[in-house]
Amino acid sequence: MPGEFNRKTPEQSESFDERIDQLFEELSFASQHGRPSILLVFYESEAMRHRAEGALEKRLAEDGQALVPFRVDESHFDIPLLLSQRLPGDRPVFSVTGLSRGGGKEGANAYRALNIRREYFVDYAMRVVIWLDPNEAMALSRHAPDFWAFRHRVVEFNDVTEMEQPQPPASAWAEPAQAPEDIDKQITWYEQQLGNLNQPADASTQQIELLFRLAGLYHAKKADDRSILYLQLGKQISRQANDTAWLARFWGRLGLAYLESDQPLRAVRACLKATRINPLDANLWSNLGHFYHIEGRFSDAIIAYKHAIRLDPQSSPAKSGLEACYRRLGKNDLIEK
Repeated sequence: MPGEFNRKTPEQSESFDERIDQLFEELSFASQHGRPSILLVFYESEAMRHRAEGALEKRLAEDGQALVPFRVDESHFDIPLLLSQRLPGDRPVFSVTGLSRGGGKEGANAYRALNIRREYFVDYAMRVVIWLDPNEAMALSRHAPDFWAFRHRVVEFNDVTEMEQPQPPASAWAEPAQAPEDIDKQITWYEQQLGNLNQPADASTQQIELLFRLAGLYHAKKADDRSILYLQLGKQISRQANDTAWLARFWGRLGLAYLESDQPLRAVRACLKATRINPLDANLWSNLGHFYHIEGRFSDAIIAYKHAIRLDPQSSPAKSGLEACYRRLGKNDLIEK
């Protein structure tokens, strides 16, 4: 049945590399024979998706093939149409993420476009890898049943052990659970307060606090672009006010926001800025290790995790992240017993 993807399958008993091989072989076969290939990949964590996508990109590059990212948003939800317009002569593989961000009623625009224009994939012999978290997989089977039956292969990456997976960043957003209407009311109130500050130069501290609060509320609404905008504004005002504590805090939260909006390189850069401004914050160093970890930059992650542990020997995310990196590099002898 569509959506029943958490059930144990033969593929889940296969190794990570074997599943990457399956994707690669399917895509290469399609390229050789000039036929389409629609692959659905289920994943449970962003860490695993980044790892799998990076491994597939590397494998394709070694064979002279390109993996081109396509990130869905409200302005770019019609995947078949937009991809058909972006096909260059070398016919790349498209890596599609973020179906739930396509907008529309019930957030279903991207799914419905796949259902309606599914024949485009055949007409243009496209090779597409579509990454789906559990909610997106359920939504795809519900809103795009014809496309669901249209796909060529399903591969799952849902069996990451806790020891292989880095813990969430130490200072991740922690907005309390609220009803959407309550969040909207708070946003309206805080934005009114922000607009009432007629003399920004004399009210920088109030502005900074309001901007930080609004960024968190928009994050709770999953409005990443708006959240990042307020974080950027808060960062600028903090710099103007020469308030380094707040400046480091805004840079740190920007790193988290960039990571959640699928911009890992920006996440690393933002967190690096934060650690340079406030090098004594163990949470920032732990977060930096987490970002490197997700990118597969294990040696860099180890350095950051070690720095966090020096500052806070009790940092659980840093310690578990360090152990996971050692395991990935085959350095089990360095793990403290």
